[in-house]
Amino acid sequence: MIKIILFRGGFAGDLITALHDMNCFIELKETGQIVIERNRRILQLDFKNLSPTNFKLLKRNTDLSISEKDQYLSEHKIISCHDSEFALKHHRNTLIIKCDNNLMSSFFSKRFYDYHPECFAETTLEDYKQDVLNWNNFWPAKFKNQLDVSDIFENKNFLEKININIDSSKQTLFDNWKEINQKSFDNYIKIKHETN
Repeated sequence: MIKIILFRGGFAGDLITALHDMNCFIELKETGQIVIERNRRILQLDFKNLSPTNFKLLKRNTDLSISEKDQYLSEHKIISCHDSEFALKHHRNTLIIKCDNNLMSSFFSKRFYDYHPECFAETTLEDYKQDVLNWNNFWPAKFKNQLDVSDIFENKNFLEKININIDSSKQTLFDNWKEINQKSFDNYIKIKHETN
């Protein structure tokens, strides 16, 4: 059973987490960003302590012992996570989100940049894009359960790849998320072509 959604910021991890457990879903913002309960995001990045070469977990959570992280995991049906090493310990229960398409990866990185500009006070979007590529080339191979989001906009059957029961509320959430983010992606492509 999947209990950990492992991903990099901007790559629809909170969407996939919400689709696994709608009880943690709070809202879909006009920008296309999904908000889930804070207590499901304890093992995500510390947005105030990012550096160009080392994206760190929340400071207070790096101090958690493995047993405390295990306890946290046991308290939730599913968590949204950026802690690759912890997820590897639970690899059988982890779904890793990857993106094997460079254009889509660049778009998702830009999404994160747009949603969380405070994260980039001491680093750049280009550094983050490179970090994501390095992460994508290293971590997914260590996990059996993988979800490539490269085709999230074009694959009509994308939700089947997630391998969960999709009821009407999950379908609606996905469709609404996709509509907003497809427009953002189309605009991203348009701007990219105009600047080249």
